[in-house]
Amino acid sequence: MLEAYLKDLEEVVNIDCGSATVEGVTQVAKIMKRHFDEIGFHTELVDLGPKAGMGLRATNKPDAEKYDIMFNAHLDTVFPEGTVAERPFKIEGDRVMGPGCADCKAGVIAIFHALKMARKEDLDRLAILVCYNPDEEVSSVSSRGWLIEQAKTAKYAIVCEPGRANGSFVRSRKGRGVWEINVHGVAAHAGNAPQDGRSAVLAAAKFTIEVSKLQDLEGRGTSVTVGVVQGGTVCNTVPDLCTLKIDTRFKTDEDGEYLKSSIEALAQQNWGEDITVEAKQVSNSPAMPYSDRSKELVDIINEAARRAGYEAGWIDAGGGSDANKIAAYTIVVDGVAPAGSGFHSAKENLQIPTIENRVATLKNVLELL
Repeated sequence: MLEAYLKDLEEVVNIDCGSATVEGVTQVAKIMKRHFDEIGFHTELVDLGPKAGMGLRATNKPDAEKYDIMFNAHLDTVFPEGTVAERPFKIEGDRVMGPGCADCKAGVIAIFHALKMARKEDLDRLAILVCYNPDEEVSSVSSRGWLIEQAKTAKYAIVCEPGRANGSFVRSRKGRGVWEINVHGVAAHAGNAPQDGRSAVLAAAKFTIEVSKLQDLEGRGTSVTVGVVQGGTVCNTVPDLCTLKIDTRFKTDEDGEYLKSSIEALAQQNWGEDITVEAKQVSNSPAMPYSDRSKELVDIINEAARRAGYEAGWIDAGGGSDANKIAAYTIVVDGVAPAGSGFHSAKENLQIPTIENRVATLKNVLELL
C-alpha cells in the first residue's frame, strides 16, 4: 500500500495548484475522479464558479439521501505557479517534501486509499460521501455553501487536514472573527494649528487598549489581537484617519457573539470631540467545539487507531479549517491524516512512518460505524 500511496501522492504534488491556479486545481480533481472511478464510486466534478477550480464529489451510494460518514480534504495549496519546478516531490529519509505534500495532499490520497482498502461488507452496509473542495486556503469562499449542504446529509464527518508534527489529531478548533476599525478625526497643520486637529491615531491607540481588554485567555479562552495599525500620511499633519485590523478567536459561537457585540458597543462610545469610529466585521468563521456529540466520533477514532497499532493523541487548536464551517451541521473532527509539519513553507514535509497506520485508521472507522 505504501508504495502505491507514494506514487499517487507524487502525481498530485507535482502539479501547481495554488488556490488561484484554477487549471491546476481542476487537474488534481480530475486525477482523483479517475481514482474513485476505478474503485467503483460514483463521481462528479462540481463547478463552484470562475474563481475556483473544480470540486469533486464521490460516493458509493449515489441514491442515498443520508450518509453515515463524509470525508473531506482540500485540493488547493498556498503556493504560486512555478513552485513545483523549483522543488518537486522528493523523499528525504523518512520524509516526503514538496508543495502541499502534507497540507492537504496527504489527506486527499489517504481518504482514497482507505476506501480502496475498505471491506466489501462495509461498503455495502454504509453510505459514504467524499467531498474535495478547491479553495480552502482562501477560506473556501466559493465552496463553503456546497460543503455545508453536503455536511447536512452526513451523521459524521472527518476532515483530513494533516496530523500535527507530534501525530495528534484535532478534536476542536477556535472560531475566528476579523474586524476592520476605521477611526475618523480632523486633520490640521501640526505646527500652525495643532489645536484644531483631532488625532485619529491617538483615538485608535485608546481604542486598541480598550478592545484588547476583551481578551480572556485564562477564562473563556478568547483572544483579541490588534495586528495592523495604519494611520496618518505625513508627520506634520494631525492624522484624520487610522485603520485597525483585529483578529478575534473563540472556543464557542456564544463567545464569538459576545466579542462581536462588545466590539460594536466600543465603537459607539465617545472617543473624543469630532472623533467617530466605524466597526466592520470582515469575516466570521464559526467555532468547532469539543462536546459530548463530538466525543462519540473521537471515541470511534481512538478505537480505530488502537486496531491500527497506536494510541491516538488529540489537541484543541486555535486555527481554523473547513471543519469549522460544517461543525454546526454534523459531528466532525479534523486532522485525521498522516502527520507533517512546516505547512505553507518550503520546509513542508510529510512523515512517511505515519502513512500506513493513518490510512488503516480511516479504514477501521468504517468497520466501527
